[in-house]
Amino acid sequence: MTSTSPPLSSNDAVQLLDLLSSDDAFRTLFQADPAAALATISAEAGAASCDCESGGPLASKEEFQAARTRLLAHLTATSSFSFPHCFVSGDIDSQLQRKPQP
Repeated sequence: MTSTSPPLSSNDAVQLLDLLSSDDAFRTLFQADPAAALATISAEAGAASCDCESGGPLASKEEFQAARTRLLAHLTATSSFSFPHCFVSGDIDSQLQRKPQP
């Protein structure tokens, strides 16, 4: 599936990664309903994620912290919230190394 949503703004991406690496309530909401969780960050993040589905078990706080710089670059460069594979536990590195599908 190809998304026409824009990438996240830098501010939204930073806030998202801050929350995913530290806030248990946000992480629980994101796992259950990623679009609703992103809508709590901003209207734009919510709109960019309206078709977002969980790709599997959410990566740990430590995984998000370790991959923060690469995830930030990814989130602000590509539309990634139709199916956020890069947030799946144990799969962040391999997903960030994949070439985007046209």
